[in-house]
Amino acid sequence: CANVVPPTGGPKDTIPPTLIRSIPENQQIKFKGSQVELTFDEAVTLKNPKEEIIITPNTGKETQFIARKNTVIIKPPKEFENDITYSMAFRQAVVDLNEGNPTEDIRLAFSTGNYIDSLKIFGRVQRWPEDVPADRITVALYQSDTFNILKSQPNIFTRTDKKGRFSITNLKPGKYMIYAFEDKNKNLRADTQSELVGFLLDTINTATHKDSIRIYATRLDVRPLRINSYKYCSYILCVWNIYNHQPIFNFC
Repeated sequence: CANVVPPTGGPKDTIPPTLIRSIPENQQIKFKGSQVELTFDEAVTLKNPKEEIIITPNTGKETQFIARKNTVIIKPPKEFENDITYSMAFRQAVVDLNEGNPTEDIRLAFSTGNYIDSLKIFGRVQRWPEDVPADRITVALYQSDTFNILKSQPNIFTRTDKKGRFSITNLKPGKYMIYAFEDKNKNLRADTQSELVGFLLDTINTATHKDSIRIYATRLDVRPLRINSYKYCSYILCVWNIYNHQPIFNFC
């Protein structure tokens, strides 16, 4: 007799969800809402949203990411700041419910003020000395020259793709320092001795910089300097005193 088998159900779904509506709309100004809503043409779910959804400026680690049927809701812990352009890159966070097909490069920019900041920087991070693409590296911008990369968390950041590429959009005019770090523990700080770290020596002026940026990242021991030898410490103090024309102590 014939074997009983379940029906195949037709060909496998390989089509990603399509965004059909968003609140706010892309490039909208004067937005006064307290959350962002995206509606898709099919039921969706979220995959690693805290890592995959990049919000610039950062709205904080308490931001909620909720999937309800065909809608995704992003709810920050406090109201969006006034006169700020927000940029959201969803990468592969939104997938369809049945097959897990990710959406394709959805980006949303809106402003709580009267205009949209439109400046952009882009480039690539390479591992050194291997000179190969560095994927999933955090690329962060800082405007203050007094920040500490080991303690300060950036408000403006993105992450590289599998080819080491990155882009940060909707920036205000200004001069920024740019750093790249591995961020293994996902705290937005370079604070382990085994993470890849790279940076540019000069600041970037977003109003004039149009070229691709190349950052080479290598593994550094970023722990504070500690002198373990009293003899070496004495030598350093002796050199310092001679250089600064200070009295030379007995230990020199």
